[in-house]
This record gives sequence, C-alpha cells and structure tokens, in this order.
Amino acid sequence: MENKGLSDSSNSSTCRSGREKFLCRIDVDDGYIQLVDFMGKGDLAVVNAARVSFGKRKEVMDDSDIVLINYLAKHKHMSPFRHMQFTFLIHTSEVVCRQLYKHQVGCGFTSGEFREAATVWNEISGRYVEFGNEFHHVTKFRKQHPSNKQGSLPDSVIEDNPEALAIYQNSLKASYEAYEKLLKIGVCREQARLVLPVSFMNTLTMTASLEAVVNFIRLRDHEGAQWEIRKLARAMKELVTPICPVSLAALIGEQN
Repeated sequence: MENKGLSDSSNSSTCRSGREKFLCRIDVDDGYIQLVDFMGKGDLAVVNAARVSFGKRKEVMDDSDIVLINYLAKHKHMSPFRHMQFTFLIHTSEVVCRQLYKHQVGCGFTSGEFREAATVWNEISGRYVEFGNEFHHVTKFRKQHPSNKQGSLPDSVIEDNPEALAIYQNSLKASYEAYEKLLKIGVCREQARLVLPVSFMNTLTMTASLEAVVNFIRLRDHEGAQWEIRKLARAMKELVTPICPVSLAALIGEQN
C-alpha cells in the first residue's frame, strides 16, 4: 500500500500490511514524518468514549455514530477525541521543531503532585551524542511578505538567489567546522552545540491525541504559517485520515 503523494511536500511514502498498513512514513523535504504507533480503534474509539455516559458500547459504526461525532465536534465536546493517541517519529530541521514544541493542547496532562502540561516528545540529545553534518537543504529563498511581518511570499524567489544559497552554504560549513574544532580541543558536547544553526536536522518522537493532532493541523496548515511546517502538517493529516476519517473531517470542518 502506498500513500498518495503530497504536492511539493512529500517525495515518497512507505507502508506495511494488516494493522501496520497505517504505520506509514512520508518524506517531507529532506526529512520525514512516520506514524510509528497509535492507540484506539479510530472513529469507533471516539464513539465509545462518548456513549459510555449512557452505559453503551459498540463494535461497528453506523450512521448514528457519524451524526454523534459531528455533534461532538460542532459543540466542542473534545474529551472523546482524546482517547485516540498517535505517536510520530519526525526528522526535520530544528526551526520546525521549535514550532512543534508549542503544541501541547490535548496532548496530555499530569495530575497529583505535578500539575502541569505533560511533556509529549523526546528528541536526540546533543549532550549525549555528537550531531552529524546534516542541515536543511534550501533551494530557493523566498521574499518577505509585505504585510505579514512573520511570513514570506508563497512561490516567490529573491533576485539574488544564487548568492543567498552561497552565503547559506558557507555559513553551514563554517558552523559545523567550528563545532568539530570545539569538540576536538575538549569542549563538552552541551556547549560545543551552541554554534550550530537552527537549520540542523533533528529527530524527535511526538505523541498526541487526535484533538492535539487536529489543533496542530488547523494552526500549521494555514496560509500564515511557515511553508516548511505547512508541509509537515499536511503529511501528518494524510497519515491520520485513514484511521479517523469521520472525526478528522468533523473537527477540521470538512464533513459533507
């Protein structure tokens, strides 16, 4: 089984058979996102979480369950959607990771002694290992958006793109050479990494509920979001949709 490719966001995808047919990987730019695990029976998990209030449980969905899911989404009864959990392995630039770190809604909550949002990701630590010479590969530098202070013009390319690419590549080369030299003369890993730019490729594991996934997709597959993370959000949506098609459509507002 092979996922449908995303326009300018994925180069390939790999899937398996049986239950694992949903555990797919989609290449995004020079990184990837892979669904490595999930808990719950998709839309049915949402339905059963909601119907337990009436002491009921179902094994097969019918049209009434679709109505129920749409009702839950419309009236923002979100707790049933948190019973579906997804774990992703993500390999992307640190600048994209920093935007990922902001998304904790619906991801988890610790009770008791530690009353704070639970950490829902783990990443490669530059204190434990030395980073490889791997950085986000840029081919085109976009122009700054004239009115959106934090965004760029889609599909634009600056006039001096070759010069910008040369400056970028030289900067990456110098940064990694400095990193290696610091390590060589005995500087500890946790300090040597300070010279690395946010374009270095990072790897993390992220676990989130369906609610959290939808929150991420809605905020990051948006015209005001950075293009690089928009492509990641679209890939995440493609991975989750086969498992929870009704819930995802209802929450994002794409139901018929």
